[in-house]
Amino acid sequence: MNHKVGDSASTLCQVAFSVVDLRTTERWFREGLGFVPAGGARLMMRSPLAARTQGLPRAASTCWWLLGSNDWCQLELFQFERPLARLMSDDARPSDIGYTRIGVCVADFDATLATLERLGSPAMTAPVGASGVRRACVRNPDGVYVEIMEDDPLAPAGRPVLQPGSPAAMRSVTLSVADLAQSEAMFTQGLGLELSSVLLRSPEHEAIWELPGASTRSKVFQSGDVLIEAVQYLSPEGRPRPEDYRISDQGILNIAFGAHNKRQHEELFRRTLDSGATPTHQPVHVPGAGVVYVNDPQQFSIELLWMARWAENLWGMRPKPLKRRPDPDTHVIQHSVHIDAPAEAVWAVISDHEGMPVWTPFKSVRRIADGAAERDGRGSERMLSVPFGGIVEQVVHYEPPRLYRYRITKGSPFVCHQGEIRLSPRGEGTDLTWTIRFRPKVPGTGRLLAAGFSRVLDRIMRTRLKPTIESQATSGTFRSSKHTADSVRNCTTPDITERQL
Repeated sequence: MNHKVGDSASTLCQVAFSVVDLRTTERWFREGLGFVPAGGARLMMRSPLAARTQGLPRAASTCWWLLGSNDWCQLELFQFERPLARLMSDDARPSDIGYTRIGVCVADFDATLATLERLGSPAMTAPVGASGVRRACVRNPDGVYVEIMEDDPLAPAGRPVLQPGSPAAMRSVTLSVADLAQSEAMFTQGLGLELSSVLLRSPEHEAIWELPGASTRSKVFQSGDVLIEAVQYLSPEGRPRPEDYRISDQGILNIAFGAHNKRQHEELFRRTLDSGATPTHQPVHVPGAGVVYVNDPQQFSIELLWMARWAENLWGMRPKPLKRRPDPDTHVIQHSVHIDAPAEAVWAVISDHEGMPVWTPFKSVRRIADGAAERDGRGSERMLSVPFGGIVEQVVHYEPPRLYRYRITKGSPFVCHQGEIRLSPRGEGTDLTWTIRFRPKVPGTGRLLAAGFSRVLDRIMRTRLKPTIESQATSGTFRSSKHTADSVRNCTTPDITERQL
């Protein structure tokens, strides 16, 4: 990719996200929008230097980078192991205070929307605008609002100017702010940006993220080839962040401004401090690069970095093969079984937390937190009793009767322990595929542990889950947890103990 950044010390060069499942979100940007991989880091991201820079004690994460058709701008995806990313609220709106959305200009508007729908992110509303200047909005796997642009607000005549082989470019990032004047002062005085005359959007576009008729005040700034939009929502009024908000919470965590030498970086740092920003720690420098995080007066995290041109390949500013990055999880277990029952019957059993003991080795499973929209849905948590304590699982994606994903937040012998159960109708029955991913805490033990867990999971699915659901579907009792328990007592299935799991 070409890099045309000049001597400006305030070029927006990165948008960073805290994600729940790195593989899912990365695939969404790569397959859905056409961003290309640019490597990643894990060792550095769990060092004391990283924790101090991010202002997150004992922080540990895996980080991947992606590039679009921008001169010098990357997407940075963090999957935090410590602290775990707290889920975005189910009722999060783009008017809520924080970094709320990005805008991506694409080469093929219709094909992009079709691909994103296939990946589980349909357009929230019908596109707005005439052919050639249409806009639509989707939500990515972490709930971030992503505006899809058919036109390019920075290009002559609005036609996208994209580099060969790169069908998408980061074109905007939006902050919903409580005080527009304070944001303008930080961007102009602290970061040295100028107000832009570019018309990024019109009021009618508020409808595409389901805020038709919203009343706003906004300012747009240009930094490199990305527009920064600060919006103060008057109606609906922007809701503040939770009091315990951390940048590791799911969503956009910050944006970064970069320079190509240490002197420019130091000047940029000084200007932001003079404008009221406070650093989480003093700048950290390594050969060829340096970084510091600051919080502006409204507590928006802003990263300031510098990077020598020879170091760009090390820090995700040049494309790299997929395999040239550290894995958040290193082992995969996957089994499928065909169940002679409709998907609704299968879903009724697998999504019922308290009914799990009848088809798993766990003697006790209790819901300890309800989901926001549905009791067993996204955000719900269950405690699984095991001889050595308890395992807490949290549902992170809930799409009945087709798919749900969960992660283990406490008690797992693994790191980045995530699971997915996917249902696919076939004939009059349903194919159920269960996938588990993890990284062992003790290096070298993963293959043995995976083999053991694989045998147990296969046995559970074939000898307990399948006959339980088929028995209930035949008797018409699958809607009741009590019926689930009664039904399984009548099924002749091998006993699987907790010790085997």
